[in-house]
Amino acid sequence: MFIKDYASDYRYSAIRMVTKLDFKAINELENLHKIKNYRELADLDRIKEMDRFELSESTCRKLDGVINSWDLVLKTADEYREIAKKNNIFVISVLDSEFYPYNWRGLSGMPKVIYCRGRKEILRNLVLNGAVAIVGSREASKYALFATESFATELSNKGIVVVSGMASGVDRAAHSAAVRHKGSTVAVVPGGPERIYPRENRDIYEQIVCDGLVISEMPPGQNVLKQYFPARNRLIAGLGDCTLIMEAGEVSGTLHTASFTAAQGKEVFVLPNSIYFENAKGGMKLLEDGGNVLISPDSVIDSISQAQIFKRIGDPYFFEGLYESISEKEAFEQKAKADIDDLRKQAEMFPEEVGDAQWKLLISDELSSGPKNIDELCRALALPFYRISQLLVDMKLEGWITDQCGKFSLTIC
Repeated sequence: MFIKDYASDYRYSAIRMVTKLDFKAINELENLHKIKNYRELADLDRIKEMDRFELSESTCRKLDGVINSWDLVLKTADEYREIAKKNNIFVISVLDSEFYPYNWRGLSGMPKVIYCRGRKEILRNLVLNGAVAIVGSREASKYALFATESFATELSNKGIVVVSGMASGVDRAAHSAAVRHKGSTVAVVPGGPERIYPRENRDIYEQIVCDGLVISEMPPGQNVLKQYFPARNRLIAGLGDCTLIMEAGEVSGTLHTASFTAAQGKEVFVLPNSIYFENAKGGMKLLEDGGNVLISPDSVIDSISQAQIFKRIGDPYFFEGLYESISEKEAFEQKAKADIDDLRKQAEMFPEEVGDAQWKLLISDELSSGPKNIDELCRALALPFYRISQLLVDMKLEGWITDQCGKFSLTIC
């Protein structure tokens, strides 16, 4: 367990903002075992004494830049700390296993430090209840806004966390519906967590700070800049177990979020609209490219449920630290078992209605008790050999399973 060292986190953020030490250089330092983790960069003596053998010239120059800018780094870190204290901003680090977003851990390029305002426990809800990213046009139609409110309301009532970017239009509607119906919502903002953008969203921002959570990878006090928006969109996609595109033109930041979601191996759902409506052509293109048609919350809930089961199967020990009581842990485990049991019943009664993703969950559940050969899986799931073998090939390519001497087993990362 790492000791929470927020002074180091503020210094790390200051280094990232006032020097040229970027993710590429930091990854090089970690991969070559020059540092154990990013917090060692908060120690000037550690940087000065660092063995630079094998380091690239570029990284060496960037380290020199940190050393030469150290006074500014300290001054900037102190400013961050003062703004955070004044605005009740708290820090979450990738080294804080309990609260750092689980979905980000398997993705490259996610921030090592984030700054938040609001209810810290929502970070747990992202894992325990699942999350949906809801994004769309700032100049949204009445149809898109109505659908956004409807979907956000129903998903919130199921306990699912609604994630968006607090922009005008669809984002605002998604957050408002979640807050209004006592659900959990997360706003990922492009500037410091106390920076309200756009200004006219002050009312919903204050509601989110009170009842939801505001997240930013930008440190306190950082102004909103145009170049921060694509980076913000990748975080929104990363937090969600799937993404709903409610409306998007052909050139839209919403499409960035959809692209990030697809690249992360998650499902993209698109609200269908008229092919003649200019502000929906981006969404129509996503459907043409294989996006899922958004018709009802049921398909979204199924997607999130599958993501939750995959998390539990793939990393069962992670969840041990997320529970405040034995009863809460037992309730969660019972729900996980009920999800699988319901899926098994569906597979037995209506196998033709079970999709590939659901069959893979059942195969994973079978393998969770130990390695099995293909004949054992065929008998357990009542599937023909050719069907099981097709699914196993897909699962091997996706990295979920390995096989040795004819027996298949789960790959635990």
